[in-house]
Amino acid sequence: MKNKLLTRVFLSITVLTFSLLLLVSCDSDDNVPEDLTNPEVSNFIDNISTAPGLEFKFEGEISDEIGIASIHISYTNWFIDKAIILNENPKEYSLNYKFAVPEDAIISSSHTLKVDITDVGGNMISRNVVVKLDLDVTNPIVAFSSPSEGANFTAGDPMTININVSDNFELASLHVKSQLLNLEDVVNISGAQTTYNYVKEIEIPAGLDGSVMIEAIAIDQQGNQEIATINVSIGSGIANVYLVGGSLWYGWDPSKATKMWQDPIDNKWFVGEFYYKTGGDFKFIGQLGWSPSNWGLDPNNTSKMMNSQNSGAIVLPDGEGYYRVKFNPYILEYTYEKMTVDIAEMDTMFLMGKGFEGYNLDWSPSDAIAMTKDSPYEFSIEIEFSESVDLKFIGQNDGWGPYDAGFEVGGEMQLPVNYVKGVTGGGSPDLKFNEQAGSYKITYDYFLLRTTIQPQ
Repeated sequence: MKNKLLTRVFLSITVLTFSLLLLVSCDSDDNVPEDLTNPEVSNFIDNISTAPGLEFKFEGEISDEIGIASIHISYTNWFIDKAIILNENPKEYSLNYKFAVPEDAIISSSHTLKVDITDVGGNMISRNVVVKLDLDVTNPIVAFSSPSEGANFTAGDPMTININVSDNFELASLHVKSQLLNLEDVVNISGAQTTYNYVKEIEIPAGLDGSVMIEAIAIDQQGNQEIATINVSIGSGIANVYLVGGSLWYGWDPSKATKMWQDPIDNKWFVGEFYYKTGGDFKFIGQLGWSPSNWGLDPNNTSKMMNSQNSGAIVLPDGEGYYRVKFNPYILEYTYEKMTVDIAEMDTMFLMGKGFEGYNLDWSPSDAIAMTKDSPYEFSIEIEFSESVDLKFIGQNDGWGPYDAGFEVGGEMQLPVNYVKGVTGGGSPDLKFNEQAGSYKITYDYFLLRTTIQPQ
């Protein structure tokens, strides 16, 4: 009887223990359900258009019914290996992450980046993001071939407008306009063109007199635009004449030609002074370019002059030296005379003032900057301008005298400076240049008292 009682107690304990184990096991399974579902993504941007050097952004909504564990973004070519660990395992997550395209990436190339998303159950999905470097952030290039800046015309003359436009991706349109010339021309450029040449000949309306602006606006397919303008002179008179050629400071570069001045006695004559070198022939132009006014000798009859791109250069028969040359563009005649040098030759010349990068000069003669002697009466220097520059010249660095040279008209000016007239004497005005920092070449002729400052 005792043995049967013990057996019943043992069986009861065993059954109770097994039941408790089953109960605990069921409770544990309910707390950690099995995760067989992959994370989900929505509003995911998988095609991105950008450009080298710009940032781009991954965006999208991620969700998982149990919880998100991590996000991994990778692309070996750009050294992208970003792991986002979500320790709190959210069920929803907004992806918003930026990366920068390398500066040296190739324009128009395509790149596939990988995004791996893993949940707490170890389930993972992968999405590819294609990054195309086809975003155009560069403005088109617009350049006038003709007319040249400052070109001279009279009412009734024909004018050829020649404009070259280019873009690194694709051009959309070109708008050419000038209210005074009654010009309003819009050209739609199709066919994925990257270059376009606009040519149109117009007749200058009667009654115009003065400066006229022509504006060209180029727009590419991305909406980037570039504006170029040019000014020409219209009237009964010629406003500008320049000397260009082998004897001038900048040779045959018409954009840096030497400006002549009008004779105060007869303003139809223009005057220029320069040092003529053997073989350094020259011509006259009416703008800082070769057309439309290009005056030289008639190749079929060198005793006459002509206005033509085919006109020939002028040679002075009396040898090297300083010359005063006069030219009348209305009657196409020129004269010259050899000048007598009546000053002593100087061995040194110094740049005086302030605002030159790399120098401590601040109006102290002892800190004046030595210039290079190019010929008996010419000195030059290449130097960096800061944002605020004052300048004049002295012939020594131990004081202000005896040689102190400034300018006939001083004060603030815009660069470049083209053959500006100088004066000597204590207290002579200096030139000032604000917010025009850069590298410039200064050339000074102390016999002619002429200065040119051109960018390098």
